[in-house]
Amino acid sequence: MPELRIHKELQQETMDVGVMLPIDHKTEVYLVFNRLEPDTELTVSSLREILDDAGVVYGVNTNALKNIVEKNASGELQEGKEEFLVASGKPVQNGEDGRVDFLISPSPEDVFFDVDSDEEIDYKNTNLIQNVIEEQHLATIVQPTDPENGVDVFGQNIDAKIGDLIKVKLGSNVVQDGDRIYSSVAGRFIQEGDSLSVNPVYIVRDDVGYRVGNINFVGTVQIQKDILDDFSVIAKGNIEVNQMVGAATVEGDKDIIINGGINGKGKGFLRSIGAIEAKYANEATLVSHGDVRIQKSIIQCIVKTKGKVDCPHSNLVGGEASALMGIDIATIGSDLGVKTTVIAGRDYELQDKIKAFESQLLETGKEIEKIDRVIGPILADKNKLMALPVEKKRKVKELLEQLKHFREEQARARMESEELEKQASSISVKEIIVRKTIHSGAHIIIGNCKKLIKMDVKGPVRLREDLENDTISITSVTL
Repeated sequence: MPELRIHKELQQETMDVGVMLPIDHKTEVYLVFNRLEPDTELTVSSLREILDDAGVVYGVNTNALKNIVEKNASGELQEGKEEFLVASGKPVQNGEDGRVDFLISPSPEDVFFDVDSDEEIDYKNTNLIQNVIEEQHLATIVQPTDPENGVDVFGQNIDAKIGDLIKVKLGSNVVQDGDRIYSSVAGRFIQEGDSLSVNPVYIVRDDVGYRVGNINFVGTVQIQKDILDDFSVIAKGNIEVNQMVGAATVEGDKDIIINGGINGKGKGFLRSIGAIEAKYANEATLVSHGDVRIQKSIIQCIVKTKGKVDCPHSNLVGGEASALMGIDIATIGSDLGVKTTVIAGRDYELQDKIKAFESQLLETGKEIEKIDRVIGPILADKNKLMALPVEKKRKVKELLEQLKHFREEQARARMESEELEKQASSISVKEIIVRKTIHSGAHIIIGNCKKLIKMDVKGPVRLREDLENDTISITSVTL
């Protein structure tokens, strides 16, 4: 029941009636019987007259008046005890303000964490990035709704308020088509005040650690500090790190550029469709389609590239470096004879496929040999073959069909392996330039030729495949 105020008091010979209104509006009217003489007769018409005298002309509820009449007739109507709602106006319907309905929430500035199904918090996966793709529908502008005027119980019009238009500023890389807002590039969706934008570059001003979490971004990532151990950064664009990369996972569809070094601790993994650049790399795996450029040293790393290992001032110590487009290095191996393998002119991806075919050839050869041992003696003696029971003859036939199948598989695998070898060879650079020293114990592979270095070789030298002598030629060069 709302708090009421007196609008009008009507005093008659047998009763005093208060016509009451809520204190804050005029869309309801209540009757209160403050004095009611015994045997006072009330009718719907007499109650309407009271309302008419009070000026109430709109929304009178006849059923409510009948209820009062019935209560009075039964003796249940009590003086001053009840407030009867007898008329209601038409409520005003103000227009709703315009708004923006987001189909994807803008990226937050504060960290919040993913929670798994067991209600455990994953502190490495925050939600600082809301990735969007080019031409993605980001939000819809909802226009203000139309207002609807009301009417009070005195028949007076109540003006409704018109809803306010929503203010939206289109920032960079955001476009509007009608009431829809779209991204014009892939990137991070951001809201700053009433401005919406998409940034194709994600700038991280802290370490990639627990404050930032793992990063998976559709554009370029610029990290002003380190990528800490056990965290990951994955990006469709470049990844630029101002300081160090620890035992982390870093994967980019373009270049990975590290102004500091890589301390992989045996777990660091970097993969790039473009190039990989760093000051040094320790105990990490580097895989790229572009060139690998390390300025100072590559120690106990696995390096695989479809480009060139272009490190003329670096020492390569331990591990393995494989490059399709050749290698330019300062030193291979060390005085301690650490095993270091260098491979030039081979495509590591094709080599993996070739190894798979070679494994298949080996297994197929074993199956062929096994079948030959069983049916070879039988096929060599026609009398034995003719004397076999029908069931064993059927079994021999099945083995012959299997033998045919395995030989076809063997031929197909050998042909595909040879084709891959030709494909890799046609685009490769089968050359290694060593500017200072090749230490003894280094394993050199160029194309299909191999060489174990047994004594230190002073540079600058060029190493090339020597197919005629099935070795690797080493010649001095002037650089």
